[in-house]
Amino acid sequence: MVTHSPETLVKYCSVETAFKILQSQSLRWSAPNMFDDPFELNHLTGLSFDPQSILNAAIQAATAMIFAKDEPRGSAPLTVVIRRWRDEERFQSPDEALDVLRELLSQMVDNRLQALDTLMADWRRFCRTLRMCCFTAKPDNLAAWTHFADHHRGVAIRMQCGEFTSLTKPQAVSYRPHRPEITTMKEQLDVVLTNQDFKAQDYFFDKFTNKALHFSHENEWRCFRQVKDELGPDAKPDSAWFDDIKFERSDITAVYFGALTDPKAMREIYELVREKYNQAKLFQAKTAHGKYDIEFSRITS
Repeated sequence: MVTHSPETLVKYCSVETAFKILQSQSLRWSAPNMFDDPFELNHLTGLSFDPQSILNAAIQAATAMIFAKDEPRGSAPLTVVIRRWRDEERFQSPDEALDVLRELLSQMVDNRLQALDTLMADWRRFCRTLRMCCFTAKPDNLAAWTHFADHHRGVAIRMQCGEFTSLTKPQAVSYRPHRPEITTMKEQLDVVLTNQDFKAQDYFFDKFTNKALHFSHENEWRCFRQVKDELGPDAKPDSAWFDDIKFERSDITAVYFGALTDPKAMREIYELVREKYNQAKLFQAKTAHGKYDIEFSRITS
């Protein structure tokens, strides 16, 4: 697991996108719904459970607490009530407890639904105002050259990151077997049963630093920023879902051409870099002998 941020990040892109970035001196930061990934959460993502599911699970869990061998621990109101019922031997079977639990827990779940309505409104607003820009840590990532740099025909742009740059606080993506959820039924069930102080809003950013294990070879890093909420919940235009943000010329430290980048495009980008980013080094990728790897040679003229 990565425990520290790199000093530079690499933006892999097509030749056309590289021209746009270098000429405009800006990067495109997009809302989650602009990403070409059906597994990426966005403002349209909903919950994976409904109120009845929470209620049924709460009744099942409370019933188990009533008839468990060991007395439940804790100071939550429901736990205190269940301990009293156990002492009184109020219920002799789960069926006897069902109606009482349904009435009690229905009220508790209804109260929780108000919090979930607020949560979902906050989630939609967060996703509308979130902007992300994606990178990889190194310029020799074969997966990134294939998927993001037009199958080695594109360009990789290395940029400084961290404090005093446009790429502050980059976050490493974690690759896991389970897709993140806005909040899980278990989290909400725990709130109902134990009255714990849990706020799913505190973990919104975490939902965008997880991807499937299948993509682990990308070694992706993401940078985030928030914009003003000027869209409204029903905004449609694509142009309202991204922002082109300027960066300093000094932020670019190197430009790498793919092993299959068109020579004419290379020359044009080379001249553009020399004109606007003279401090940046230029490199040409080539396949390594005897192994599936690429090497870089410095372009000096």
